[in-house]
Amino acid sequence: MSRAGVDAINLQDSLSAPTSATDDPFNQSLVMQLHALRTSTAPAEVRSGPRRTPRKSLIVVLPENHVVSPDLVTDRLAAEGNDEIVDVILACAGQPLSIGALQRRVRDLQVLLAPAGTSPEDLREFAMSQAPGDIVTLLSGTPV
Repeated sequence: MSRAGVDAINLQDSLSAPTSATDDPFNQSLVMQLHALRTSTAPAEVRSGPRRTPRKSLIVVLPENHVVSPDLVTDRLAAEGNDEIVDVILACAGQPLSIGALQRRVRDLQVLLAPAGTSPEDLREFAMSQAPGDIVTLLSGTPV
């Protein structure tokens, strides 16, 4: 079911509180099940309405035989602000030379591996399709 469909059900559901005579989920209506799910497990962001601040992503593109300094990436993250959550995606062509230092310094680094010889443009497009952010910053590696 699409998010819009769930919102429509939630809107209908808010007009009258659902009641249930049974705790058996197979005997409850869909609206009752969605109400229980929404009130017990939904994050505050969904319950309180749309997110007020945009989500940010940083994409680091490493074509074959390119490197990126972990300091450059962490400096870019620091520029975004310490209280901002930024999703960092590293898109690599082939096996990267050394990403260990970057993985140690960037929490929750998402690494996307593409076949060797993948163009920088294709790496950017691939990473952009995976980026959850509303605002995306691109950072390219330098040739070795």
